[in-house]
Amino acid sequence: MAINLEEIVRGLKYQDELVTDKNIETSGTITASNITTTTDTFEVAATFEDAVTVEGQLDTLNPVLQQTITNIDAQNATPTIANILGGIVIHTSVTGAGTATVPTGTAMSAGVDSVAVGSTIEWLYYNDGNQTVTITAAAGHTLVGGTAAVTTGKHMKLVSVNTAANTWVTYLETLM
Repeated sequence: MAINLEEIVRGLKYQDELVTDKNIETSGTITASNITTTTDTFEVAATFEDAVTVEGQLDTLNPVLQQTITNIDAQNATPTIANILGGIVIHTSVTGAGTATVPTGTAMSAGVDSVAVGSTIEWLYYNDGNQTVTITAAAGHTLVGGTAAVTTGKHMKLVSVNTAANTWVTYLETLM
């Protein structure tokens, strides 16, 4: 007999996922497949008197990343989506105040495997040059929050989110 946990614990779904911290008691065989969690870590505590089978792959979002550092030496920079996916962009701004332009929404979408609404990239921009750099947006890309000016020796955390086909919003958080 298959038991659907949603039938046992009704009304505890959030964005089509079962969410519960309730104790569930059952007997017989319990089978779980295609389990996905949306947190870095999670805890499961269970006591079973009968057989438990878990099939499929456990997917966790935000795993530990193997990041690469891209260093751009120019007054103005346009990091590529490959640079952004690396996780860390260092910009050595020289000569005068410059800009760092995030890629177009189309370029962002083309560079992300299996892109979908909600696809999210967290990355870091660091200005190690001697000039102030202003983060600017290209077509299909919007910047939100924080200040777009990154002074010398400062860095900014950016979170880029796909909001529609070839459309991205990047949230800026200036870190000192």
